[in-house]
Amino acid sequence: MSLEQLLANLGLNIAANVIYDLLKSFAKDTREPTVQALESYLASHLSVDGANIKAAKILEFLAEKGNIVITNSSIEAAKQITMSSSPGSICVFGNNSTSSTMKTAIETKDNAQIRMQGGAKIVQDEDGSIKFYT
Repeated sequence: MSLEQLLANLGLNIAANVIYDLLKSFAKDTREPTVQALESYLASHLSVDGANIKAAKILEFLAEKGNIVITNSSIEAAKQITMSSSPGSICVFGNNSTSSTMKTAIETKDNAQIRMQGGAKIVQDEDGSIKFYT
């Protein structure tokens, strides 16, 4: 097994442990579990910390039904990266994170953060532009 495969398996095991802990908390805190309640519970707990995420073309982080917090992470996509919030959610990108495409990069050092809420979003587009929408 190569080092890359070993690290991929380690990441999968860590993700499985996180999901297991969330499911355990959900079962403990919920009196009448339903699929909709579980979806809502999981959607409100997405925290990406210390991750290295790569996509061949496009990455989208859409905080539709809950909050997304990206910290101490590196996200890369060749063409486009979109991070956005909806009216009832927030999307936070920061604390030593980098978001980069072939033509753009956003870096946050130390405790710096970009906070999107109320439908705000950032698009690192394939034309080399970075667009902010409010």
